[in-house]
Amino acid sequence: MTQQMHQKGVGRWAWAAIAAAVLVAACGGGGGGSSTATPSTPTTPTTPTTPTTPVAGAVKIFDRTTAPAKLSEWNLVLNDGNNLTLNQGVIPYDLNSALFTDYAFKLRAIYVPAGKKITYKVDGTLDFPIGSAIAKTFYYPKATGTDPAYQAVARQNQTEQGSSIALASHVLIETRLLVLQDDGTWVGLPYVWDADQKDATLRIGGRDLPVELVGSSGNEKITYAVPSASDCLKCHSTQTSGGNGILPIGPKARNMNKNYEFSAGNVENQLTNLDDLKLLAGFTGLSGAPANVDWRDATKTYEARAKAYLDVNCAHCHSSRGAAFQSGLMLDYDSVGNPVPSNVTWGVCKKPLAYGGAGATRKYDIEPGNADLSVLLYRMSHTATADVMPSVGRKVNHTEGIEMVRGWINQITLPGCGN
Repeated sequence: MTQQMHQKGVGRWAWAAIAAAVLVAACGGGGGGSSTATPSTPTTPTTPTTPTTPVAGAVKIFDRTTAPAKLSEWNLVLNDGNNLTLNQGVIPYDLNSALFTDYAFKLRAIYVPAGKKITYKVDGTLDFPIGSAIAKTFYYPKATGTDPAYQAVARQNQTEQGSSIALASHVLIETRLLVLQDDGTWVGLPYVWDADQKDATLRIGGRDLPVELVGSSGNEKITYAVPSASDCLKCHSTQTSGGNGILPIGPKARNMNKNYEFSAGNVENQLTNLDDLKLLAGFTGLSGAPANVDWRDATKTYEARAKAYLDVNCAHCHSSRGAAFQSGLMLDYDSVGNPVPSNVTWGVCKKPLAYGGAGATRKYDIEPGNADLSVLLYRMSHTATADVMPSVGRKVNHTEGIEMVRGWINQITLPGCGN
């Protein structure tokens, strides 16, 4: 059976004339725990097909010591000047609920070496074979701004899928790679797209980029901060409490158990697709497979939406083995909403242990029924260095996510905290 490389023009825009080349890479999204849900039925069952795009050489995998200066040498993505397209054997994917990064769009993709398979796991990150690579390209739709010193981009929530980005309507920012080395460890490599949008350059120290988000409610100027390679540890040390070992965050069964439009009208469940491609070992079907909800889906309960949102945006740090474990605030999927052994672990009536910013006048991480008195919502809705959470990858407030979490806290019916 041949590997699938479905095509769809996702959208992508040419990087305007800001003198410095742009951004680099670091962290992803995810969390801990799992849920069981019934995935939606694919509208168009498909079988893997041979890619129709030209293949500009086979994918090349490098280690941390031989990583090339240019992204093009990996052959994971192909740039013909009109579209950025995934190479043959590089499989696009999406998440049920995705990490927020200043409204940037993302094209995620997985590469598995020929003859090898990912091992399916119900809980935690899927088990990838040596030589695998995960690529995540950050990009924005173009917009018209008010200040030529800032890159004007559209403030939108992503709905696009597919396996390519149209350069005429989008601008590329960065492509982050996670590569599984021969010694069994993952390495993070950030590539920043050059000003001419033809290639991306390996950058280790991070970058700041002036960006103007253009939306229907007005424009907002921010400094888009590309994390340094060392900042990867803040998000990806999900099993080592902030230590050196890192793991991918997004590729978990509960995040990937969803339908994806690989090309126009070609929709299939992502886990089923990997299985069809003979790339997923140990998968026995969708029955009983975990699935987070899409936090944007207003037909779901507030609790299910909040659990999914916090799981992907917060739990990589706020879990028993994440970098923020010392805070005592556990926001992984299995902790949030769980009254056993105590509400205090997921914030209800829990006093913050490691926060002294302006929002510290609020006594509890979550004051049930009163979001405006909750430290959690305060930190989500502020961007000052001492207050912002998540602390990496966010310079602007996620208005839609904040309002959903506000609604969730306000409907929590647990007893009040008192004094």
